Formats: sequence, structure tokens, C-alpha cells
Amino acid sequence: MSTPESMTSPTLVTRYGAPKRRPDRRGRRLTIVLGLVLAIVATGIVALVLNRPTLTPKDLGFSVHGPSSITVDFDVAVPSGMRGRCAIQALDERFTVVGYTEVDVADTDAAPGTAHRVGLRTTSLAVSGGVDRCWSLP
Repeated sequence: MSTPESMTSPTLVTRYGAPKRRPDRRGRRLTIVLGLVLAIVATGIVALVLNRPTLTPKDLGFSVHGPSSITVDFDVAVPSGMRGRCAIQALDERFTVVGYTEVDVADTDAAPGTAHRVGLRTTSLAVSGGVDRCWSLP
């Protein structure tokens, strides 16, 4: 059976390293408090991100006017007091983006959703067009 003195002999320390010290009570308390603070901060950040209102776009249709232009119709629901921007794109038959623009949108008192018609210039014949995504502006 080994004794604590034998665990710190110079031969064993050289071969395996010195035995590790356990943190004292103060160190453990500090680690627990820091962990709780970090957990509370992370929960607050997640709650803010998940509860943020979002813009909800809906494609209504598109009209191809030839190899150089397309018109895209879409509707977007913007929460009250919020401004946003939507990315509109036109795609060719290989799903390559051939036209792109961004449109600012804002809430209106008239209706929950606002219809928009946007003309895009294209680099080749588009076969579809619509909203890629919308995001809020500060």
C-alpha cells in the first residue's frame, strides 16, 4: 500500500508530474457563481433573439418581359413600428441568380401586409422571381 509521502517522491514526480491540487472552497464557489452568471446572460440573449418580431414575406407572382427584365409581385407583413428590407431575386432555368435588388419596407396603417411590385434588370432570361429573404432594420 502506498502512502502520501511515496506519491511525492522525486522519481514519481519526474516521471508523472506533481499531483494536482484540488480547488479550495473559495475557488469552487467562484466557479459556480461565474457559471450561473454566464447561464443567466445566455438565457437573456436567447430570449431577446427569439422574441424579436419578424418580417413575413409572401410571393404573389412574377412576369418575365424578355431576357433583360422581370417584374416581381410580393406581399410582406411588417410588425407595427418596424422597418425592414427584402432581397428580391430572379433565377434562370439552372437556378442561377440573374437579377437582384433590395427593397425597403415599412409598416402601414392600411393593412397588415403591404403589396409591392418591383422591376428587376436581368443578365439573361429569367424563369422565376421572388423574395429571397427579409430582415429588420434598426
